[in-house]
Amino acid sequence: MKGALLFIGDELITGRILNTNAEFAGKILSAFGLEPEEIVTIPDIEDKIINTLRRLIEEYDFVITSGGLGPTEDDLTTQAVAKALDLPLKEDKALLAAILASSEYKDTFAMASKMALMPEGAQALSEDSKVVGFALTYRDKRLFFLPGVPSQFQDLLKNKVIPQLCLWKTGGRTLECGEGKVFKSFIFFDLNETDLNRFIQEIPSKEGLKIGYYPLLPEVRLVIFGREEEVKNITEQIKVRFKLNLVGEEEESLPQGIGKLLRERRETLATAESCTGGYLASLITSIAGSSDYFDRGFVTYTAKSKSEILGVKEETLTQQGVYSYETAIEMALGAKRLSHSTYALATTGVAGPTGGTPQIPVGTVFIALATPQKVYAFKFYFEGNRNTIQRVASYTALDILRRYLLYGEGFFSYRFAQGFKERPL
Repeated sequence: MKGALLFIGDELITGRILNTNAEFAGKILSAFGLEPEEIVTIPDIEDKIINTLRRLIEEYDFVITSGGLGPTEDDLTTQAVAKALDLPLKEDKALLAAILASSEYKDTFAMASKMALMPEGAQALSEDSKVVGFALTYRDKRLFFLPGVPSQFQDLLKNKVIPQLCLWKTGGRTLECGEGKVFKSFIFFDLNETDLNRFIQEIPSKEGLKIGYYPLLPEVRLVIFGREEEVKNITEQIKVRFKLNLVGEEEESLPQGIGKLLRERRETLATAESCTGGYLASLITSIAGSSDYFDRGFVTYTAKSKSEILGVKEETLTQQGVYSYETAIEMALGAKRLSHSTYALATTGVAGPTGGTPQIPVGTVFIALATPQKVYAFKFYFEGNRNTIQRVASYTALDILRRYLLYGEGFFSYRFAQGFKERPL
């Protein structure tokens, strides 16, 4: 069974938005033996959508499309599909009623009502007026049209598209996929893929049980599809075996998890960054509502700024160096003092590609966490290019805080850690 992915949007072509949907879809479809053979990205041009869709339908058994289903003028996918397949547009009464009842569209109902239009024979994939998507069978080809919003795309792909494709692939055998089955996903951090693979190999093979995993730097993701009791049993094993490494379930990212923990505890966070250059603060503030717990972030790139803004001692900088446990500790303490936050995270190191020394090679990063009782500092060595080091260091800083919030002291065991120091307040 051959498939293709089609992503529609000017913002994807120009690079204004990273196409995370393509990465997610490719990985998760492959995990279920539905690996796409072609991935196409095109702009919001009706003729382009029509011609591309016709070609893909001709060449492949299934096509999954993302984007262009919203209420604005540049959302052209639905009408392009109708023209490409020579099908009339029909109004979905239930979806139209949901849109009418939604407060989100109370002032724009006339414009939003276009989202209730679907090609004849299409079936809505969601009853939520905010999540528009539909499926269509055309000349024995399976076509799925999903929204471009990543959270909506991923939810419909996992819970609607994959079960339907799986049923079709297996000739309708619900034992393989479909009714009575549940889908579960997990996100891990600082977990060696070989450890995860070994765990999967230990699970007894059962008909209809599908397990796959894939790296999504700097995390590893695991997907399970099977009978509810089987999935529940495996989930319990995962939570015991990979307790420290399990970041979230059902696509709850590390930044989301941190935000949830801090909000529940009514605690706050500040950051002080050098080598990560604001990447850490960017991860935190990528979550809506992060102002509930994130107070401020400092980017102190030079030794002078570390001293002037955060109060890092001159003797610390000259005697210990800007890349040291002591500097990271004083940076975290300075951020905590200035913000009056419950916690503060600090990063300092060499992201490269230049600046390294035999004593402090490129990839060396010191990360500190200031808590109400102590300050913890870690020395890491990360491999990769500049962006990779900055990204992994930022995620590691967040994970240090996550482990502290969940498990307290004594849980700081990382694969790439080279040393550890602590200081009482």
